[in-house]
Amino acid sequence: MSESQLPAISVVVTCYNCRDYIADAIRSVARQTYRDFECVVVDDASTDDSAEVVRRTLEELADPRFSQMRLEKNVGQTGATRRGLAAARAPFVCFLDSDDLWHSTFLERQLAAHLNDAYAVGFTACNARLVDGQGKLIAGGVYWFGRERAAADRDRAFVPVDAACVPKLDVAKGRAYWGKPTPYRLYTKRVVHWVWVSTSSMMFRRSLIDLVFPDDDEAFRLHMDFYVVVMAHMVAGCLLIDEALYDYRLHGRNGAADNPVLGGRLHLSSRNWGNTYGQMLDRMLSTLQRERERYVAALGERQYRRLLLRMQAARAAWPRSWLLVGQSWLV
Repeated sequence: MSESQLPAISVVVTCYNCRDYIADAIRSVARQTYRDFECVVVDDASTDDSAEVVRRTLEELADPRFSQMRLEKNVGQTGATRRGLAAARAPFVCFLDSDDLWHSTFLERQLAAHLNDAYAVGFTACNARLVDGQGKLIAGGVYWFGRERAAADRDRAFVPVDAACVPKLDVAKGRAYWGKPTPYRLYTKRVVHWVWVSTSSMMFRRSLIDLVFPDDDEAFRLHMDFYVVVMAHMVAGCLLIDEALYDYRLHGRNGAADNPVLGGRLHLSSRNWGNTYGQMLDRMLSTLQRERERYVAALGERQYRRLLLRMQAARAAWPRSWLLVGQSWLV
């Protein structure tokens, strides 16, 4: 067995008016089995006492790996994350939403996936358990993870469910236990659709984040994850970890996931984000064209042209979209 020194990891936790959950989120970072990390907690000018809860929690932990940053003006998800990134130094970086919870092996499993010797990717992402505001399980996983939502059960009257996906319940302890997780999957398609969960499920190479992170705080006050993840995947690809390594909390006050009725193809959000996502894709295209030299330097001319054509195809109507995809294969 070969031995090499392992890298450090930066964690950025952003918080806005989340006093009820931010302490649990921070403690979930502190419980990580992988110990070589730094964690920056950014309070985005909360109007409740979130900042004080953060201060007390860090004081209780007395852990020098944790630091707090309090913003005087609310700048939104992207701006707060940008401030946290400015204070982070490690070659790998994760983002944790203030109402989510990492399982203790989150950093360890994500880093191991990055360090596989089969294929280097830009980021890794895992599945999630869904919990309510009190931390009680309401779903064992996110059904669309790793698949195109519209095709998840199309034209299949009976879809088999692997027995390993069904947990064993310890009713005496009130706990659920799942079997061995499904192995890692390399996601090779470079198409624009959502197969991931939320930002809390991911670990990025810092160099990739520096390349694709949006430059406009105001335009991306919410849904930063859509912009960053789509751009990161189109540029560098990703590896999916089918095991759920964190809890996504549905508590009724989520910024995007506001749908209390779960099941089948129902989305976590009851709202139609079509126009928002379309505007984001337009901004991605604008960035690729405006920052051409920077992206060519990172990707090379051929990969840059292929990326641009694929992104243009995502915003074009049929049959032009197919023509653009065809052109991308000829580059």
